[in-house]
Amino acid sequence: MSAADNRKLVEDFYAAGGPVADPDQFGRWFSPRYVSHSAPEGAERGMSHAESLRAFLDRTFSDVSYELLRVVADDELAAVHAVMHATHTGDGLGGVKPTGKRVSAEQMHFVRFEDGKIVEHWAVRDDAGLLRQLGS
Repeated sequence: MSAADNRKLVEDFYAAGGPVADPDQFGRWFSPRYVSHSAPEGAERGMSHAESLRAFLDRTFSDVSYELLRVVADDELAAVHAVMHATHTGDGLGGVKPTGKRVSAEQMHFVRFEDGKIVEHWAVRDDAGLLRQLGS
């Protein structure tokens, strides 16, 4: 696929909600061979990781959206600089009680494509900044 095609695929994924998109639609964006290099140590790194991330976000936050600040793509890779916006309404953060606070967290995502689908993913997220916003 071309750089423009890869950029559009990433933009469409985030427009649909990114990790909180309808999981029945994940096949539109992800290869069955998908690997998340950002999964926690010992966790499944395939599509089940994408599904568990969605479940975590659903039980921890509401109104999740992604603001894409920059997307750079070529024929094989894309880099995404985004800000996640959400309201902390659940208790999925290991003992942090729901605060009802609106939070924002910057993130960088890197994806590799094969056959028009995302096959690998790496992420850097400001989780510490997000926890500071919640008072932790």
